[in-house]
Amino acid sequence: MQTPYIPENRFPMQISPTVQVIGNYYFNLMLVTGTEKSLLFEAGVSGMVDQVIRQLDMLEVSPDIIVVSHPHADHVTGLPGLADRFKHARIISGTGAKKFMAHPKAAAALIAEDRFISRRLGEEGLTPGRPSLDAPPDVSRIEEVDCPARLDLGGGIFFDLLPSKGHSPGALMGFAVPDRVLCGSDALGFHYPGRDFWPLFFTSAADYLDTIKQIKALSPAIICPAHQGPIMAGNVAPALKTAESRALEIIKMIKDTPLDDADLVKKLFNMSYKDEFCLYTKENITNCAELLVKRAREYH
Repeated sequence: MQTPYIPENRFPMQISPTVQVIGNYYFNLMLVTGTEKSLLFEAGVSGMVDQVIRQLDMLEVSPDIIVVSHPHADHVTGLPGLADRFKHARIISGTGAKKFMAHPKAAAALIAEDRFISRRLGEEGLTPGRPSLDAPPDVSRIEEVDCPARLDLGGGIFFDLLPSKGHSPGALMGFAVPDRVLCGSDALGFHYPGRDFWPLFFTSAADYLDTIKQIKALSPAIICPAHQGPIMAGNVAPALKTAESRALEIIKMIKDTPLDDADLVKKLFNMSYKDEFCLYTKENITNCAELLVKRAREYH
C-alpha cells in the first residue's frame, strides 16, 4: 500500500495534553485522561486487542470508561477482549447499538468480518495476538446513553458524547474538552489520509451531511477518525471541506448516472476498494456500495 503509513512504534501518539491515539495505523482508539478517570473511545477489532492492552499497560492506564462509537465490526469486535481485561470499566454505546449487534444477520457478519480483518492485519505485518471471534460481542455490559451527554473525567477535563447520524444505528462521536479534540469515528467517511474521504452515509445522506455541519460548528482543533491517524491543526478545515464535497459529489453521480443500479454498485465498488479499504471483505464493501445507492436516491 502506497500510504503515509504510521509505524507501530509511533503508538501511543500524544496529540494534545489529554488525548493519545493508541492501536495501529489502520485502527485508532483514542485515550482521554482526566485527573480522576480515563476513557477509551473505540474498541477496534479482535486482532489488535493485545496490542492495545500492551500500550495501555505501558502507559499504566486501566480505562474507567470504554465508549463504543457504533456497532460495525471494525469498531466493536475488539470489545470482548477489552471488556475481559478491564472488568471494572463502564461500557457505553449510543441508543440502538445493542439491538443492531444482537440481530442474527448482523452477528454473523461481525464474526466473518472480524476473521477477515484479523487475517489481513497479519498480512500487513500486524500479527494478531489471539484468534478472531467465534461468537458476536456480548452486549449485556453495554449501557446505552442518550446524547448529548457529558462525562466528567476530573480536573476540568470533560468528554462530550454527541449523536453522529447518517452512518450507523446507535452511532456516537466524542469531543474532548478543553483540548477541542473531536473523536469522529466514521462521521466524515473512510479516511485516506492526505488524499480523500470515501463517504459512508449508510442510514441517511441528509443526516450524514448534517453531522459534518455539526462538526464544523464545533470548530475542533484536531479530528481523530477511527482509521489512518489524526487530522491535525491546519488540516482540519480542508478535511471537513473534502469530506462534505466528496459526499455531495457521490450523491450527484448516483442521481445523474445512466447506469442501472447493479452496474452503479460495481462502479462504486471499483472506485472505493483500494489501499486501506482492502482490509475489509469484498462482500462488505459491495454492501456499502448498495447502501450508498439507496441513500443517495432517498436524498432531497
